[in-house]
Amino acid sequence: MDRSWWWRLALVVGVTLGALWFLMPTYYSYFVLPKDQRNNLALLQEKLPRWAPSADKRLNLGLDLQGGIHMVLRVDTQTALQKRTERRAIQMENYIEEKKLGEVEAKANPENLQVTLTAKDPATLDAIQKDVLTVFADFNLVGREGNTLTVALNDTRIAQFQEEAVDQAMLVIRRRIDKWGVAEVDVRKLGTDAIQVSLPGRQDPEEAKQLIGTTAQLEFRMVDDTSPWAQQVLQATPPSPESGIQLTMAEGFPQLESPNREALLAYAEGKVPADREVLLECVQTPTSGNDCASYRTYLVEKDVPLTGDSLTSAEWDRDPATGEPMVSIAFDQAGANDFAKLTGENVGRRMAIVLDDTVNSAPRINERIPGGQARINLGRGSGRTFDEMQREAQMLATTLKAGALPAPVTVGEIRQVGASLGDELIRKGTLAAGVGLLLVLLFMAVYYRVAGLTADVALLLNGALILAGLAFFNATLTLPGIAGFVLTLGIAVDANVLINERIREELDAGKAARVAVDQGYDRAFWTIFDAHVTMLIAGFILFFLGTGPIRGFATTLIVGLIASLFTSIVVTRVITTYLVHGRNAQTVSV
Repeated sequence: MDRSWWWRLALVVGVTLGALWFLMPTYYSYFVLPKDQRNNLALLQEKLPRWAPSADKRLNLGLDLQGGIHMVLRVDTQTALQKRTERRAIQMENYIEEKKLGEVEAKANPENLQVTLTAKDPATLDAIQKDVLTVFADFNLVGREGNTLTVALNDTRIAQFQEEAVDQAMLVIRRRIDKWGVAEVDVRKLGTDAIQVSLPGRQDPEEAKQLIGTTAQLEFRMVDDTSPWAQQVLQATPPSPESGIQLTMAEGFPQLESPNREALLAYAEGKVPADREVLLECVQTPTSGNDCASYRTYLVEKDVPLTGDSLTSAEWDRDPATGEPMVSIAFDQAGANDFAKLTGENVGRRMAIVLDDTVNSAPRINERIPGGQARINLGRGSGRTFDEMQREAQMLATTLKAGALPAPVTVGEIRQVGASLGDELIRKGTLAAGVGLLLVLLFMAVYYRVAGLTADVALLLNGALILAGLAFFNATLTLPGIAGFVLTLGIAVDANVLINERIREELDAGKAARVAVDQGYDRAFWTIFDAHVTMLIAGFILFFLGTGPIRGFATTLIVGLIASLFTSIVVTRVITTYLVHGRNAQTVSV
């Protein structure tokens, strides 16, 4: 046996053990926990062995497999536009007064999304018209008569605002449900003014309505970034290695960080000074998308000096001086006074912007900020690119606006999907997969003899790798996902059939057993590789362009194809090479 065979063997053993390790949370969730507690991640974490992966690395079941709650929420964008028109009327009147362009009375007509400006001196109307249409670019001129000027929201801005209102509502809903502990939630747009929410495993519609219907809380909290709390806690009570908790200086001051939110909160509980509180920040990376790659702690003061009730706007833009992305925020008069006082008393400190007890950003206060308008400069720290900073600015602006939730959200439809339906689908899907797998295993063993048994071993490992891969990516298994699972098993069998037929051709040509095995694998490789790559391209297209069940099917297909390629090319070759080369066999049972 040459050295390359031993490396392949080590790889196969390592991958197999890794797959079994990743399947531990899934096994405990569905075979150890009571059925009604399958979605209780905290209980699952307690039951898991210390060496097992965290509870959130389990394979989730979709709404069609385990039942739950299906909701359709309507976003009242028309009411939001009407309220925006009313606020704009006040802002226009204040702006004209501050610029001393003349005395004017602004009256909103919410039904038509219009604002009528009436000037006491008609001579000042030219200057007012020019400045108002320049500064308030989201309005167009409707008409002018005498000393009266009428402007209205333009169609482009209306469409943009409606889309933003739905995005804001989705952001709030996602974060509220995340705190509820439903890991496999599906939240997505439905049309132009609706949101579809699926909550697998939940059985109380009223509880869901109460959770989602509550207005989000936006707070501004002062950060204690000079306290040695993080280091002291780590020294006093070192965390377990399984929690993944470690010290980080990513933001320039000591923080605790972990990929496990529950473990980090549990570790910090009871270890915080009486006048302080620990909040978490969701750390996202380009590869994690909307999910959190990890969580970081912020030690903040318990007092809440300012809330989002006074926030009137939040927009992202580029800094005129540096060209870097920034976020501009504005408060009403009362909020402006409170904000000026807060920033004046805390120059040099960090102020955390908190939505639903989650820190979204913690910029440093450089100077007292009067007038109720502020600018949050993100800075190019931590090696971030311009695109990453722009995405962060857009997300921060959306988050700030989401705190006010300007568009009312109502429950248009809510229904409970019975658990009996999920059980039936699981039984039928499992039966179909089991019968199909058994028939394939029998066919391979009978038709290809020892080589068929080798393919059967690889096929079983292929199934374990698919489930482990789905668990690793925290995927949700749906009925279309089961179809993708069965399809990839068929593709894996096809690859082994190609290899065995190639080996038979080499034996029929009179070649020795060793040569036949080596050349059979070498000549089948590119055919198998080409077929798998073609299917992978189709899978990625389905994943990136599809939604819901289609993405579930695509995820299972992609993971299965990669597992199939590994088991057919590497695993079966390791076993077959041992049976022929290692035992000096003169024939191949194929």
